[in-house]
Amino acid sequence: MEKNNKVGVITGDIINSSVLSKNQKNKLKNDLTDYFDNNPDVLLPLQFYRGDSFQLMVKKEKAAMSALIIEAILLKTSGTLARISIGIGAVSKIAPGNVLQSEGEAFQLSGHQLDKMKAEDRLMKLAINSVKFQPILSATFYLVESIVWGWKPGQASVIAQIPVCKTQKEIAERLNITGAAVSKAIKASNWPAIEEFLKGYEETIKNDI
Repeated sequence: MEKNNKVGVITGDIINSSVLSKNQKNKLKNDLTDYFDNNPDVLLPLQFYRGDSFQLMVKKEKAAMSALIIEAILLKTSGTLARISIGIGAVSKIAPGNVLQSEGEAFQLSGHQLDKMKAEDRLMKLAINSVKFQPILSATFYLVESIVWGWKPGQASVIAQIPVCKTQKEIAERLNITGAAVSKAIKASNWPAIEEFLKGYEETIKNDI
């Protein structure tokens, strides 16, 4: 990967992590690691720091999907969500295998934005150094955030399986629930609307940014 290529950096803080038990924290960290290990969208693997904060670097067009799956895994595992900031930009230093020691525009955008999110009571935001695309991306992420706030743990369990399962039948078999339950969870979580957002996001980020 060339250093001047744009990437997606995801930085997050788990909400209300202090009320989670040690076992819950270990389980969610293991579930996140299991999902992102050997994931072709990941450029630098997920790492935790300062206890319950985390960061990873992914392909820029897959950053939104990755952030949503993080939220789903957290919710299904521990009943909580994370404040997640996505920065889209270049990198100036890549420390192989160590996202926390890497640097560049994407890291700065992601980190600086996250610092403000708690005071703003925001869940998910994206920052990009583009006068053309920042307004529409900010608006769409705000709408997606409003959907995610309403997810239930059972719905999140289904959503977390979507990237790794080809059909709703496969999701049902993995979770040992009925196909009707899967269909109901997908509809109730407004996942079809999020899918439309993801299509537009990926096309825009991949082709125009």
